[in-house]
Amino acid sequence: MIAFLVGCTNSTPQLPAPQKIGHKERSRVISGKQAARVVNKMHSQSVAADANAIVEYGKEKKDILYISYYEDQNQAGKAFDLMIDKMVSAQKGPFFHLMPLPTYKNKVYFTLGMGARHYIFVSGNYLLWLQTFQSFGGELPPQLLNLYPLALEPAGGLIDLAVSDRLHSA
Repeated sequence: MIAFLVGCTNSTPQLPAPQKIGHKERSRVISGKQAARVVNKMHSQSVAADANAIVEYGKEKKDILYISYYEDQNQAGKAFDLMIDKMVSAQKGPFFHLMPLPTYKNKVYFTLGMGARHYIFVSGNYLLWLQTFQSFGGELPPQLLNLYPLALEPAGGLIDLAVSDRLHSA
């Protein structure tokens, strides 16, 4: 498998991205400060990680992979927890049907929104969000798991019981 490495200096972490996800070829990569600006603008606040990449796949109805690298692995887990908690507690928003995927011991969350499927998970120091128009049968694309395997233990607690309870009562 050929992976594209964003950032090539020793001081910049490498953010590998698959050449292909599902049936779509990588078509564009945004990285560095430009990626951080896009991420912050999407959230209307400063939330970008220590290093960020936005990778587009396909030509029409592009799939998008957001990769955020945190120098401290616990920060990746905390950012994940905070994101899921905010999505659970949001009264209105673009996402719905948020749920953990038992296939991955509830370490991957799935949601629908903006006409696409979204997968959110942590792999070591990386927080990843895949927005896709392809169907993977409720599983992560193998090209992504090869580069970003799931940890056996939660990165930052991955979601506390209070959030889990709210998900099931919603």
